[in-house]
Amino acid sequence: MNDAITVVGALGGDPALKSVNGDRVAEFRIGCTARRKEGEEWVNGHTNWFSVEAWGGFADHVGSSLRKGDVVVVLGKLKVDQWESGDRRGTSVKIRAEHIGHSLRVGPTTRERRASHDVADVVPHTQQSQSAATVPQHDSDAQAWGAATAPLVVGAPGMSA
Repeated sequence: MNDAITVVGALGGDPALKSVNGDRVAEFRIGCTARRKEGEEWVNGHTNWFSVEAWGGFADHVGSSLRKGDVVVVLGKLKVDQWESGDRRGTSVKIRAEHIGHSLRVGPTTRERRASHDVADVVPHTQQSQSAATVPQHDSDAQAWGAATAPLVVGAPGMSA
């Protein structure tokens, strides 16, 4: 079974940073809504919600770079768990993120790179197989995704180019 997944969607809230057994973790929810154009109008389809977690130093980058409403691409490992609480049962779907980036489909972003970073420190193993979510096919479709009119800035405060 291949549990690698790629999703594109909007953050439902700001990432929450916390510590679990001494490790940093950032958690947030991402909503992925299928959209289609009917005539001149955009129509929303069903929204799938995923919980996303990022660990270690990655969590700090997520916390300083992402905000509610940002449209992002998340690549990670899918984890599906069954849960039980009293007489209620359900299924939770979580993505343990390996990569997260702003979608350039909805607007430009910039990244500030630290001079001290070595590529080997920030590039994990290669992804082998992933499925991609549907995104708008034309630049003008960005309005259908609620694109911000100003560019997004990606990077932790205090980072220099």
